[in-house]
Amino acid sequence: MQRWSTYELIFFDCDSTISTIEGIDELARMKGKELRVGLLTQKAMDGELDLEVVYGKRLQAINPTRSQMEAIKEMYAQTLVPDAAEVIQALQYLKKHVYIISGGLLDAVQGFGERLGVPKENIRAVELEYNTLSGEWWRYYDQQAQRQQKFMDYEKSPLTVSSGKPKIVRELAGETWGRRMMVGDGASDLATRNNGIDLFIGFGGVVKREKVEQEADVFLYANTLAPILPMASGAYGLEVLRNTPHEKVFKKGLDIAFTANQIRFREEELKAAFLGEFENRDL
Repeated sequence: MQRWSTYELIFFDCDSTISTIEGIDELARMKGKELRVGLLTQKAMDGELDLEVVYGKRLQAINPTRSQMEAIKEMYAQTLVPDAAEVIQALQYLKKHVYIISGGLLDAVQGFGERLGVPKENIRAVELEYNTLSGEWWRYYDQQAQRQQKFMDYEKSPLTVSSGKPKIVRELAGETWGRRMMVGDGASDLATRNNGIDLFIGFGGVVKREKVEQEADVFLYANTLAPILPMASGAYGLEVLRNTPHEKVFKKGLDIAFTANQIRFREEELKAAFLGEFENRDL
C-alpha cells in the first residue's frame, strides 16, 4: 500500500488562494474597468488564454498608481481565506519552508506576504516600473507625491506567462532538501504539477475552475486552507503540534478532510494513503 509523503517546501498562490480577491480585478474596479479586466483574468486563470496575452492589456487599461497598490495590499489583508494565517504559522512552527508565488503585483503581494510572516526572499510576484515624471514629479522629496506616480511598464518574467511558475519553483527551492507541494486555484498554478512540484493541490474555496478541479492531484472544495496542514505534515505534524496553539487548526483540517465531498483525490490510492496516515490515531 502506498504511504503518505510529507512535504518540506510549501508554495502558495496569492489571489483567490490566500486572499479571496484578485488584486488586479480590484484595481480595475477602482477605475471602472472591472468587466473588461475581469473577463481577461477569468480566461487566463481558466486556461483559455495564455497569461502573456492578457497581462499587459490589463495593466494598460488600469494604469495603476503606487497609492492604489498600497490599497490592494490592505485589501489582501482584509480578505484572508479562513485559516490562511494560522496554517502558515503552523507550517513555520514545523520548520517547513513557506513560499508565495503570484502572477499578481509585487508591491501589494510582497507587503501582504510579509505581514503573514513569509520572508521577503520567499515571495515572487510581478514588479512594476512607475513613471517618475508623472504627477507632481518635482516634489521628489515628498512621499505623498511619489505615491501618485503612475504605472509605466512591468517586468516580463516567468510569472507573466501561464507556464512560468515551475521555473520560479525551481529557483526558490534551489538545493533545499524536501518534497514540494503547491496550492493554487488557476491554470498557471496547475502548470507546476509534475513539473517541479511533487503534489499539486487545487484550491476551489474561492473560485472553482473546472480544468484545475479535474487535473489536480488533490482538490479542496472547502473555503479554508486548514486541510493543507495535515496534508503537508502528516501524522508526525499532529504529534509535534499537540498542546500548542496550532493543534486546533490541524484538527480542523483533519475534520474537513474526513468530511464527504470536501476534498477530491485524483487517485484512490492517494486517498487511501492519506486516510490511512491517521488511522487509529488519537485525534
